[in-house]
Amino acid sequence: MMITRLQKIVLRLLIALAVSGCASVKPTQSKPYSASIIDVLSGKTILGHAVTDSELPDVNIFAITPQMEAFAKKAVRHSDNYFEKIKSLHVALLSAPKSGGYGISYSAYFTEEPKVTFEQRQANCLSFTLLYVALARSVGIDAFVNEVEIPPTWDLRNKKEMVFLRHVNVKVPMSRDTVHILKQDDVVIDLEMDRYRATYNQHEISDVDAAAQFYSNRAMEYMENGNLVESFLNLRKSINLNNRQTYVWSNLGALYSRQRLWREAELAYLHGLELNPNDLTVMNNLAFLYRQTGDKEREQKFSHLAQRYRESNPFFQYTLAMSAFDIGNYDESLQYVQKAIDREKTDVRFYQLASSIYEKQGRDSKVREMQNKIKKLTM
Repeated sequence: MMITRLQKIVLRLLIALAVSGCASVKPTQSKPYSASIIDVLSGKTILGHAVTDSELPDVNIFAITPQMEAFAKKAVRHSDNYFEKIKSLHVALLSAPKSGGYGISYSAYFTEEPKVTFEQRQANCLSFTLLYVALARSVGIDAFVNEVEIPPTWDLRNKKEMVFLRHVNVKVPMSRDTVHILKQDDVVIDLEMDRYRATYNQHEISDVDAAAQFYSNRAMEYMENGNLVESFLNLRKSINLNNRQTYVWSNLGALYSRQRLWREAELAYLHGLELNPNDLTVMNNLAFLYRQTGDKEREQKFSHLAQRYRESNPFFQYTLAMSAFDIGNYDESLQYVQKAIDREKTDVRFYQLASSIYEKQGRDSKVREMQNKIKKLTM
């Protein structure tokens, strides 16, 4: 799911959606499952029986048809060099049909495999990324899924709910080495290039991890449509592929909470918190769960932990600043972004926002000051 033009999904519970961006603390390697977690993963309370591998979805997320391969070959046939091939395929997919393009349009809640995306011409960031990577590889472009870390998004209209977004796009390395991070000569392809910011932390992920995100996205879409069985099966598949992603365990907990299966939900959340003790979404979800079950002591504990982490987290302050800026509260936005800068003085995004605020306020000298800081940080 993308931060760009992405509507925030606010559920009855907090849900960590993986349609796109990322936790700043990487999850640790999980230990062998306890008997209680094995029970949670069995899905017995949702399916009526323990899940089997044969029931889990199995999608080739990079499969294309002969028609799609022909489209890709046609798109790059006049390209003079490798970079032109990369660009030509991107333009061919996104430009309007009247201009000779294919006209892929943005749809926030549309996670599909490349064959369906190509047929329906709609995509969110993950769907588009998988489509581009699949087509690119068919014409000799060495394309990979690139995960972009974006700050947590806090909805100021409802203080109870925060949505954790994940964003992916395409990275095409112009030179390969053993370090799979974004380098200066790499080419990035995004569904909405005008919104893309190279200053976000980002890194290439494996095809397996991309598949794990795909199934987690699908699970959330199924859950929103009331199909809890398919939601569980897709989450279970995601965990099979990568069991260290905190957001998937949070989503699993949310699924159980939808059924008021509080014990299973609690176990899933606590396992996610074990992987990443600083996961704000899981803390909030646990506080909500304990409020529902009447456990005031634990509700207060996790509410306090979440509040303390929010106040100390510069990205939370940055998110508040962005929200205030979007509605024209520039003085308030400036207060929040200054708090973010006080806590983290090396993040270019904070100074970029401060510069925009000062520009709106007509404070030219402060704009120049921020621009100088940005220049020093990006040199």
